[in-house]
Amino acid sequence: MGAIAQQAQGQQLQPLNPKGKLKQLVEHSWPQIARVIGGNLDSEALLQMCISSINRTPALADCTPVSVLSCFMQCAALGLRPSDVDGLGQAYILPYGNKNYATGEKQATFVIGYKGMLKLLENSGIYAQPRAVYEDDNIKLKLDENGVPTIECPDEVNVDADHSEDKLKFVYLSVQLPNGGRYADYMSKRDLLEYREKYAPRNRSRQITGPWVKNFVEMAKKTIIRRSFKYLPVNIEAKKAASVDETTPDYSDVFQPVITDSTDDVTAEVMDTDTEADSEAKDGE
Repeated sequence: MGAIAQQAQGQQLQPLNPKGKLKQLVEHSWPQIARVIGGNLDSEALLQMCISSINRTPALADCTPVSVLSCFMQCAALGLRPSDVDGLGQAYILPYGNKNYATGEKQATFVIGYKGMLKLLENSGIYAQPRAVYEDDNIKLKLDENGVPTIECPDEVNVDADHSEDKLKFVYLSVQLPNGGRYADYMSKRDLLEYREKYAPRNRSRQITGPWVKNFVEMAKKTIIRRSFKYLPVNIEAKKAASVDETTPDYSDVFQPVITDSTDDVTAEVMDTDTEADSEAKDGE
């Protein structure tokens, strides 16, 4: 066999890279995917969103393509935008936790941000305002005659208050209900640390990892919002969203069998093409 023929055969047998596999999954299963995401995105937009996030978070390439795509499908179905795409913090696709112990493969994890939780409440006609209170804010927490927590703010704002994470005192949530009623709740820093200790993802060394380490205050706000879902008249979609938060969504029935042992010019193009968001990010570096 000649050198050119051997080279061609080697290219044909070369496995697809993660981006190529994602493209193949979307192309082969698009009718089923479209039913899940409800027309919020077309196939090209969904694929480019996945590729952009892998470019920005390369560790996602180590996760199974099905798990990565499933997380983005969950985002689209809920009308949320991944933070890697727009930076708004509504949702995150993260390469941690949820290891498939049957195969030993790493799976991506779908995480709703506190702004995403607020959007889910708004979709139910409920408007909430979470607030982080720090030691130097001089804000007092009180209970009214019905046992509902309220906060009492000082006449003057301490503009020099230290708002670093270690000075967090508690988070407070106030909700105006559609019927004119009111819901309020709070969690102390001790409550939040206990919650983190119990539920936060950990690495192989059993150290806490992920957003609880990098964005403690945002996760604190998210936690108190999610806790309110048990007591507020949220719609079914919001309750379902809360139940799949910080998991790998299971859309195994959606994907058709896909051949992954071939490559083509289109796949190579997907590998090398940056999205508009990627180009802007590179220009800003």
